[in-house]
Amino acid sequence: MIYLVCTPIGNLNDISLRSIEILNSSDLIYAEDTRRAKKIFDKFKIKKKSFSFNDHNEGVKTKHIIQEAKAGKTISVISDAGAPLISDPGHLLVSECIRENIEFSVIPGPSSVINSLLLSGLRTDKFMFFGFIPRKDSERKKLFKKNLRNDSTMVFFESPKRLIKTLSVMKETFLPSRQVVICREMTKLHEEVIRGSIAEILKKVSTLGIKGEVCLLVEGEKDIDNSQVNLNEDIKKVVLQKLSPSEAAKLLSLITKQNKRELYKWLTEKS
Repeated sequence: MIYLVCTPIGNLNDISLRSIEILNSSDLIYAEDTRRAKKIFDKFKIKKKSFSFNDHNEGVKTKHIIQEAKAGKTISVISDAGAPLISDPGHLLVSECIRENIEFSVIPGPSSVINSLLLSGLRTDKFMFFGFIPRKDSERKKLFKKNLRNDSTMVFFESPKRLIKTLSVMKETFLPSRQVVICREMTKLHEEVIRGSIAEILKKVSTLGIKGEVCLLVEGEKDIDNSQVNLNEDIKKVVLQKLSPSEAAKLLSLITKQNKRELYKWLTEKS
């Protein structure tokens, strides 16, 4: 049996009693960061040793874990913090378990994605998680442009070192008034939530600087109403035959209730 065990994202006391029970009863424990695992083991008197399971050795270790599971061992897999597989290794292991018909289960627990969503004050009934934002500007822009009219709350992971650059690209792509939220050091002593427009947050971050683990959330487009008009390349072609991009953006904004400036960006984008 293989268990995917969620671990605290900050405060170690957030670990569940069931997680402690499963770790204590495991024959083998694989951890993304064995040093982090040792802190948990020491605090909760889990007399076990962990073995590394990370992005660099996932392929080799997955084969070992599958062999041990077939031999009847109880195995736990834990990430550095939060849930395994969520921007962390483990998907290959799950795929192999399914292929080999090996039983596995999840021991639920803390999640920085859900935690940040609840702290943000943004829409929670519809959201999308994108993982880490690409490092290259071109890839960032491509991602943000693709989601200009996304009406879900968007949740990203980002490095504090790249946060200013990412917000700058967002300001160029989205309307500067689009609301964003930064959640940092969640569940820890210095937990902080910063809310405001892209322009406001960029100014704050540029002045104060940000350290620690960061979740970056972006408000979804509020004015979408796809039930009225399904905007596509055919509609773009027709309106631009009769109107300038500026005039077409005004007209489509009145019809669809979507943002005029973002419609203009869409009309002037090359197909």
